[in-house]
Amino acid sequence: MMRKWLAMVLIVLFAVSLVGCATESGYYDPGRSAGAGALGGAATGAAIGSIIGAATGSAATGAWIGAAAGGTLGLVGGYLYAEHRNSEIRSAQMAAQEHSYGGQGYVVAVDNVTASPSVARPGDQVNLGLDYTILSPDNSPVSVTLRREVRYNGRLVGSPYQATVTNTNGGYSDNVTYGLDRNAGPGTYTVTSSVTSSFGSSSRDSYFTVQ
Repeated sequence: MMRKWLAMVLIVLFAVSLVGCATESGYYDPGRSAGAGALGGAATGAAIGSIIGAATGSAATGAWIGAAAGGTLGLVGGYLYAEHRNSEIRSAQMAAQEHSYGGQGYVVAVDNVTASPSVARPGDQVNLGLDYTILSPDNSPVSVTLRREVRYNGRLVGSPYQATVTNTNGGYSDNVTYGLDRNAGPGTYTVTSSVTSSFGSSSRDSYFTVQ
């Protein structure tokens, strides 16, 4: 009988993990998703523990299984995209020299994109790197939208990642960790990374292979 209940728990874990990353917009918000995943995991874990405790007649058994379930749900709920980091890598002067910028108009450019490791296995994490430049005539802060789309055989894999940051003139590096599904198919995956502002947009592709 206990095995039957454990099987039911695993089904619930799987179902909740699929929706843990979703937002109304369809995009992942790092802070919001992490908090929602943790809270949702704790609440669902408590409910599972209560059910199992009643079914087995052991509150202690229900408690430890519920706690483990809650922790797993919180972890899986924020696993698709995580560890978002954005930092300056070039000063305004260096960025202007690199783009031969004389102070006219605006520059929004993707300079380099990476996917590391280039060869991964199902369930692995892949770091998606994006180096970009922002230049404006008066060095005023510019809001840009950073976006990643991962495709396999031409089809979108999961929801796109999207975040908005505001930077002054300079070169910046943005990194986000992408978690592969444990059933990810073998082959080449294409990552389209883009930077978009009200003044223009730029994008580039990077690739990784799943074996």
